[in-house]
Amino acid sequence: MWRAFLLFFALSGCIRDQALVTVDPWSDTTLITTQEREIYRSPDAIVVARPAIVMRSGRAGYAVLINVRRRDANEPRIEQITSRGHTLDYDRHDRLRTHCIDGCQKAEIGAIYLSHARFGTSTRSGLPLRIWGKRGRYAGVVPSEAFARVHAKFRN
Repeated sequence: MWRAFLLFFALSGCIRDQALVTVDPWSDTTLITTQEREIYRSPDAIVVARPAIVMRSGRAGYAVLINVRRRDANEPRIEQITSRGHTLDYDRHDRLRTHCIDGCQKAEIGAIYLSHARFGTSTRSGLPLRIWGKRGRYAGVVPSEAFARVHAKFRN
């Protein structure tokens, strides 16, 4: 019994560290990403992010998928995202009124689009983010190892 538990526990840690590949035959796209990484937490908000490469028709796009959740009555409204003093290209995908992971919260999800060069640089240094919102400001770093795992899977 204990051996099975320890094996499960050891393998569950490996899943977080793996690059995940998802193929969508309807849109003819392949997504390479990782599990979400929490980059900010306070009593009022949680921010999770994960680097991603999307491939379609022989072309690749680079991004960080982001999820900002508020724990109070106000929903998040992202106005701008910066890194090292530069404004990043952010596209809101949705605002969810009820996002029930780690308690129920209101959320904004979207993508930060990156160049191939910036994605490559982030494999070595991570990507520090400052998220400027109407109802809060959040800062965190998407870890370099997450970028490196996605990039390594893409090259294989």
